[in-house]
Amino acid sequence: MDKFTKTTEVDISNMNIEDETPQKNKAGRILAVIISLLIAVTAWIYVEETDENKYEMVFDDVSVNIINTNEKFNITADNVSVTLVGTNSQLVDVQTSGIIVEVDAASITTVGDYFVTSKEVYVDDDICVEVKNVTVSVKVHVSEK
Repeated sequence: MDKFTKTTEVDISNMNIEDETPQKNKAGRILAVIISLLIAVTAWIYVEETDENKYEMVFDDVSVNIINTNEKFNITADNVSVTLVGTNSQLVDVQTSGIIVEVDAASITTVGDYFVTSKEVYVDDDICVEVKNVTVSVKVHVSEK
């Protein structure tokens, strides 16, 4: 042996050589994926709730409520489509059943077919949205008593 070479012997018979690294890495990866998903979902919910962009949503087949009718006329109206404008968080909970279109028939004095712009459209009390003009087709016939 050379004078510069040193040999060291290590007894490895008592050492546990099994490699636990793959299991630890797998558990760590799973934990990292779960944490990443939680962060992503939280960020998505935050963005959706704080989104101030305005969107339009159309609701079809909304019933029409006719007020101030004259007893001598039978006044009917077809269901209408209503366009609401608001943020995503405002519009997400709106249901067609929560929208009421109201037409005032006080000015109708003759039989015929009319197109009337609704002055009042109500949406659930706790939702504040803008309503685009709603035109209602109204049919007026002589009332049969």
